[in-house]
Amino acid sequence: MNVTFVCLANSTKLGGRCVAGIKTDGTGWVRPVSEGPTGTLLPSHYTLDNGREADLLDVVEVEVTHHRPEPHQPENWVIAKRQWRLVERLEAVAAWQQVRPFLVLGPTLLGNRTDRIAYPDLRSNPITNSLALIDPSKVNWLITTSLSGKRQTRALFTLGGMSYDLGVTDPQCLQRLSKLKVGLYENADIGIFARDRLLFTISLGVPFSTQYFTEQCFKLVAAAMVLQSIKEPA
Repeated sequence: MNVTFVCLANSTKLGGRCVAGIKTDGTGWVRPVSEGPTGTLLPSHYTLDNGREADLLDVVEVEVTHHRPEPHQPENWVIAKRQWRLVERLEAVAAWQQVRPFLVLGPTLLGNRTDRIAYPDLRSNPITNSLALIDPSKVNWLITTSLSGKRQTRALFTLGGMSYDLGVTDPQCLQRLSKLKVGLYENADIGIFARDRLLFTISLGVPFSTQYFTEQCFKLVAAAMVLQSIKEPA
């Protein structure tokens, strides 16, 4: 079976990538995954027939073999061994018209108002959506370090009046912010202006445990898309 979708995420995941998008037939989200236990995609999977990787706002056709829902990711479909095909690339206005009906307005995001969901809770009560497209407000970018000393990039924003603080896994966004020192930054500091519409794709990650907590699925900013010069005047 072939599925065609607007690519709204190509984010880092366990040494590979996680790709997801909204199907062009209007039926919602799809997340193509590999046959591996975590579904992680490699370059050989997400490289298109024109030789480059699937990018945000590409319309992509992928052959899938079967649905493989997980408690934390019900949109997963296993891909066939066939190269992905680029159908077209959407410009900003066309992309906005295509995806606008799927916006999540908040304040609830993926089932609750926190930055995570406990995996045991998901096993008991699987969610219906692990992906959400949002139009955030009051966006700031935090460059910090983890307890182990690794660099972290986080997005701070509000949605429907609720404040969120989520990790960023969008490789293009991470590259854009890579030269910033530890600190808090506004959109204008990284070349995103008031006339631009900034959309986030939020994805629920795989179960994660540390010495401080066990089996938590964190909400992640899997994509930060800048649609230039299409924001309506306030």
